[in-house]
Amino acid sequence: MLLLFPLLLMLFLVPAYAAKSGAWEIWDDCRLETNNKYFDGDSFHVSHGAESAILRLYFVDAPEIESGYGGRVAEQATYFHVTNAEVGTAGRTAKEFTEQFLAGPFRVITRRQVAPGASRGERYYAIVESNGRRLDAALIEAGLARVSGEIADYPEASAGQKTVQELRLGEQKAANSRRGVWVHSSGRVEQSTVQVGDAVKAGFGKLVDKVVGTVVSKVAGTKETDARLNLNTATIAELESLPGIGPKTAETIIQARPFKNVGALAEVRGIGPKKIAVLRDLVRFE
Repeated sequence: MLLLFPLLLMLFLVPAYAAKSGAWEIWDDCRLETNNKYFDGDSFHVSHGAESAILRLYFVDAPEIESGYGGRVAEQATYFHVTNAEVGTAGRTAKEFTEQFLAGPFRVITRRQVAPGASRGERYYAIVESNGRRLDAALIEAGLARVSGEIADYPEASAGQKTVQELRLGEQKAANSRRGVWVHSSGRVEQSTVQVGDAVKAGFGKLVDKVVGTVVSKVAGTKETDARLNLNTATIAELESLPGIGPKTAETIIQARPFKNVGALAEVRGIGPKKIAVLRDLVRFE
């Protein structure tokens, strides 16, 4: 049974802040460019009208794909408590996840703050949204990223530090549920001490309520609620919240129900092996 102690050791705040200069811009109807060399879970090339840009997500750091980044791969392996090879595997899964998440048009929110990287082209920090969901949060929930990097106090959203706290709760949940890179992990997310009551009162949104409620129920000895989406009962709107699932595919899934396991999704038009790999840890069937 999960003890109360881990609940009190949450919400590590990343000591990095977005630059104060630069006006926020919103780019709608962006498209992912997959034929670019610099493409992984948290960094990718997008087109917006006649413009093209390389983006780096605020808030998160996905596992590296290339073993050439030896120092970073080793550091990530230490953080996740996995091997260097498992970091690379998780990095490739994170890339596929992002590709599926951004399969359709999406929104970019950026202030063109320069993000250093291996690419010779200029790269900007950004928040990326698709079907009402943020990519950074989706990667964290899938266990395919850690909370790290630049923080953004962006318009029409909670303050940057509160967003980090929300994401850290999601990271703790992914680690405890052994999702994504955490499936091979021998450790847990390192957390700093924050009183649970303060976290709840801050109002970090539905994710916080769900995670805190789950942990409290474990402490009380009750059964944990499975956070994965039940494909056999989900609504069209809920199905569309999954990466790479649009309205047509959602309708096809509903028509093909019930499913016994994730392998049965191969019979659904529009869902191939890559998409199944992305959905595997996000869905359930009972």
